[in-house]
Amino acid sequence: MNNGGGLMALVDTLVRRGRFVIGAVSLSAMAMAMTFDVAAAQKVGDTYYAGPEQAGEPSDEERSWGDWMGSMWPLGDRVEVEKLDDEYVPFQTEVGQTKTVSEVLKSPAIEPRDARKAPRVDDDIKRLPSRPNLLLELGDGFLGTGKLDQGFEIPMTGAVWQPRLWAYVINRTALQTFDDGRSGRERESEIANRTDVFFNLQLTGTEKILLGLRTTDNNRPDRFTRYTFEGRDEGFNNELDVNVETLFFEGDLGSLFPNLDPAGIKPIDYGFTIGRQPLVFQEGILINDTVDAVGFVRNNIPFPGTSNLRVSGMWGWNRLDRNDQDDPLARDADMYGLFVAADTHISTYNFDVIYVDDEDRRDGLYFGVSAIQRIAALGGISTAFRVNTSIALEDEVPGNVVGTGTLLTAEISKTVPGSDDIVYFNSFLGFGNFTQAGREAIVGGPLANTGILFASPNLSTYGAEINPFTDGDVIGGAIGYQAFWDNKRRNLILEMATRHDLSGGGFDSLGFGAQLQQAIGRHIQLQFETFYVLNEGTDDGAGARAEVQVVY
Repeated sequence: MNNGGGLMALVDTLVRRGRFVIGAVSLSAMAMAMTFDVAAAQKVGDTYYAGPEQAGEPSDEERSWGDWMGSMWPLGDRVEVEKLDDEYVPFQTEVGQTKTVSEVLKSPAIEPRDARKAPRVDDDIKRLPSRPNLLLELGDGFLGTGKLDQGFEIPMTGAVWQPRLWAYVINRTALQTFDDGRSGRERESEIANRTDVFFNLQLTGTEKILLGLRTTDNNRPDRFTRYTFEGRDEGFNNELDVNVETLFFEGDLGSLFPNLDPAGIKPIDYGFTIGRQPLVFQEGILINDTVDAVGFVRNNIPFPGTSNLRVSGMWGWNRLDRNDQDDPLARDADMYGLFVAADTHISTYNFDVIYVDDEDRRDGLYFGVSAIQRIAALGGISTAFRVNTSIALEDEVPGNVVGTGTLLTAEISKTVPGSDDIVYFNSFLGFGNFTQAGREAIVGGPLANTGILFASPNLSTYGAEINPFTDGDVIGGAIGYQAFWDNKRRNLILEMATRHDLSGGGFDSLGFGAQLQQAIGRHIQLQFETFYVLNEGTDDGAGARAEVQVVY
C-alpha cells in the first residue's frame, strides 16, 4: 500500500518536526475540555448554563456552546443517576424454581415483624431470569441459588470440602486481513480459530484446581488452525492438538488445615498457588506470561495509613517467554518475584520486582511502581501512573529479549456526564530499550494497554496495528471514546493513536481505529474492527476483522 501524495507530505512534515504527539495531546486536551464543560453545565429548559463557579448571565455564544455540547455528548445512551431506595424488596427466585414468594415470606427465617413490613405479594410475581448453564456442572451450580451440598470433612485436617466441577468453552472464530506496513511484511488474509476449554474443580470457596486446554493452536501467531487466502502460507494449516496451557492448584492454608487453628486467631491465612498459571503485573507491562510457578500471598497485613497491605512472592522455573521462542535455552531461566500492593484513602500503590536468573548470560532485573487513584477535580477523573524499568545484568539481547530501559505511562479517563460513556487519554515515554520480564508469544508488547491500536487480539497473525515495543527512545499515546448502548450489550470504541521515535532508528506512526462489540443472546458476542495507520518511511498499514465469540 503506497503513501498518499499531499496528505502524506503534510504528515511527513509533522513527523519530521516531532509534532505527531503534540497534535494528539492537543486533541486529547480539547476532548477532555469538552467533557468537563458538560460536567460543569447545568441544564435549564433546553439550555446548558454554567455552574455556580461561573458567575453572571451566560452570553448567546455560551448558550450556543452549551446547546452544541448537549447535542454531541454523550454518543451512547443517556443514563439517569439512580438514588438508593429504602423500600422493601421481596425475595425473588429464578424462573423455573418452584418456591413462591409467599412461601419465602412464611418461612421460619423471616421473623413476623419483617413479614408485617413486607407488602402483599402475589405468587405470580415476575421472577429473576433463569441462570444460563455452563457446558458441564456437577454438584452445586455455578452462581446458582438454593440449598448447598453439605460436603464431607477431610480426616485430620478438619477441612470441609464441597466438590463441584464446572467446565466451559471460549470459542473464537475470525475472518481477518492485516498489514501493518512494516518492511518485509506481507498482507495476511485468513479465517482462524482459537478454542479454550476450562475445567474448574472447586473444592471449597478458596480451594480449586483449574485446567485450561488450547485445542486449535500452539500459542504462536503462525501456529493457529486457519485457512489463509492471502499471505506467506496460503491454504489450510491444521494445528489441532490438546495443549495444557493452564493447570494450577490454589487455596488458603488456614482453610485447608483449619485444625491447626480451631480458634481462628493464628496468622496462618496465607494464600498459595502452584502450577502453570498466567502472571500479569503492572497491567502486563512488567510481565504478561504463562509460567510454571509457585507462590504465596498474605492479605490484610496491618500497616499504618493503609486499609489493606498485600505481599506476595513467586518462583517460576519453566516456560518464561522472553520473545525468543526459537532459542533452545530460552525456557531454562528461573524467575523470582516480590509483589506489594497497598490500599490507602487516596490511592492504590503497587511495587513489583522480578529477578530472572538465566544460564545463558541473560540475567535481568525488573522494577515496576504504580499509583492508581480517582481525582475528585473536574467531576472525577480516573488516573493510573506507572514507572517500569528493566536492567540487563549481563548481555543485552536485541529483538526485545533483554535490555536496559525505562517506560513511563499515564492513563487518564473520565465518564461522560449523563451516560456510561468513557473518554480516555493514555500516553507513554520510553528511554533506552525497556523489555518485559516475560511475554507470551501472542500478546502485545509493553505498550499493549495504551489503546486498541497497540493491542493484539491474540488470534493468529493479526497483530498490533502500531508497534507495541519500546526498542529505543519513544513517545506517544492514544485518545479514544467508548460509547455504550442497549444496557451495555453494545459498545463502540473510536481511537486515534501515535508513536514517535525519538532515537531516529525507527519510524513514526499515526493511526485511526474503531471497534464495535455486540452481544447476541447470552452466549455469543460479535466484534468488528478496522484500522488505518500512516507510517513514515514505509508503507501505510490497514486491516479489518470480524469475530464471533461463543462462550458456553
